[in-house]
Amino acid sequence: MRKIWNIRSADSALCKQLADSLTISPALAQVLVNRGITTPEQADTYLNAGLESCHDPRLLKGMDRAIDRIRRAIAIGERIVVYGDYDVDGLTSTALLHYVLSELGAVVQCYIPHRVDEGYGLNLSACQTLRKSHARLVITVDCGISSFAEVEALRGFGIDTVVTDHHQPVKGKIPPAFAVINPYQPGCSYPYKSLAGVGLAYKLAVALTEDEARVRKHLDLVALGTVSDVAPLSGENRILVKYGLQTLSRAEKPGLKALIDVAGIRTDRLTAEHVGFILGPRINATGRMGSAEQALQLLLSVDYAAALPLAQALDSENRERQKVESKTLREAMAIIDREINFKEHRALVLHHDTWHPGVIGIVASRLAERYYRPTVLISTAEEVAKGSCRSIRNFHIFNALSQCSHLLEDFGGHEKAAGLSIRRDNLAGFKELFNSMAVETLSPDDLVPVIDIDKELSFSLLTEELLNDIERCAPFGMANPRPVFVSHAVSRKGPVRPMRGNGNAFWVSDGTVTCEALVNNRGEELDLSGLTGNFSLVYAPSLRERHGINSIQLKVKDIQF
Repeated sequence: MRKIWNIRSADSALCKQLADSLTISPALAQVLVNRGITTPEQADTYLNAGLESCHDPRLLKGMDRAIDRIRRAIAIGERIVVYGDYDVDGLTSTALLHYVLSELGAVVQCYIPHRVDEGYGLNLSACQTLRKSHARLVITVDCGISSFAEVEALRGFGIDTVVTDHHQPVKGKIPPAFAVINPYQPGCSYPYKSLAGVGLAYKLAVALTEDEARVRKHLDLVALGTVSDVAPLSGENRILVKYGLQTLSRAEKPGLKALIDVAGIRTDRLTAEHVGFILGPRINATGRMGSAEQALQLLLSVDYAAALPLAQALDSENRERQKVESKTLREAMAIIDREINFKEHRALVLHHDTWHPGVIGIVASRLAERYYRPTVLISTAEEVAKGSCRSIRNFHIFNALSQCSHLLEDFGGHEKAAGLSIRRDNLAGFKELFNSMAVETLSPDDLVPVIDIDKELSFSLLTEELLNDIERCAPFGMANPRPVFVSHAVSRKGPVRPMRGNGNAFWVSDGTVTCEALVNNRGEELDLSGLTGNFSLVYAPSLRERHGINSIQLKVKDIQF
């Protein structure tokens, strides 16, 4: 697929001012300016901000009321249930609150719904179970903002609910809970809106204990959940993840140490990429395919010997999940080949009776990346089908679903990702309406992916000093990508070699300096068959340590001749 290269230009005087005032390289100064950081004060905050820069959790609307109710429950020994979600964000949120409430002497248990049998969020059957367990307070994490009937049912059973959820309320409405903590709810003045579910759980824990230092040991869970949920690594999220990765690298929780060991990750170089592509998928695996109970047990484990077989089971389950995912991807691409006319369809809405609801979100992401269209995959195994949605630049998926709400049983999510449930007899109408909104919203140019390039560089400038400078921008992820550069008039040296997994490697030179280039074909595959002569290379550089020696690797983003 053709891509638009957006080679950014920055005010040279401004870049020099930042470079001189902070004693950083001109290339890093331009990277900062490209991210909207234009003053020495902003740059210092971006590069050096600590946890003390985070906002007071009591600025969150509903926090004081929630804290009062939880403290009362602890004081009189009421049973508290932390009700989470089966993905990494929900599981880490649940584990974090379980740890903190237990340390405060609460009578606490956890409830994670079964993905296939119960689906996302609170459900009426679970409410009956909570009633029979003699719960008196339910704290939702990473869910609950659209659970109007369920919260009302719990209230009828004499059970109070504290909802903590980072998903956007539908039409600004919130459920009739005892307290609601959600930065998107009307009237909430919390300055940073993009916290993940586990970020809100952390804020609740800090307010509850009134001692952030006491809760910081759980920042490893915050990093896991925030990165795995693809929350933007900007502002407060970036600070929490930065320090959370440091905590995670110490692997103080036996379950996380076991998982890191099974995955074969070196803790001295643990990054957000390790969380997003290695640890997160393993924690997600059992919840995607059914029950997330093993993953929660792992996160709460206090004994390494007991945690190790759990970590091994998650690793095995993840391999099975990958097989199901690959099969679903092949089937979805076959449907696209048969049924999609890209001149008419600016969105992909695909469904199949045999697709597992636990993998359709991952496959939707792959298809959205490959075909660069808003993508909805729906598993129609049941009369009320379940779907996962992923979007692209300039198409707000949650707002689009809001306009289709009369055809949906339920939906929720964010700008780039969402979930839905729909009756099978509404599928045709939904496909037509959803695509019509894509046609109205997206221009032909919007359907061409854009690569933002920080700067043109020659290979001779790719020094170890520069790359160490760039690492100061970490952690990298959504809204804070690893810096990307372009080099012209380079050529391939030697053969293209297949890498373990799905990708290729080759050596590339500009006539003076030679570097190793890596192509990871997770999304659209780059055609390397004609890689002869000179070409331009877009890449994200990083350092790799082998046998005590650092070398530069270029992760290829695109090639043009």
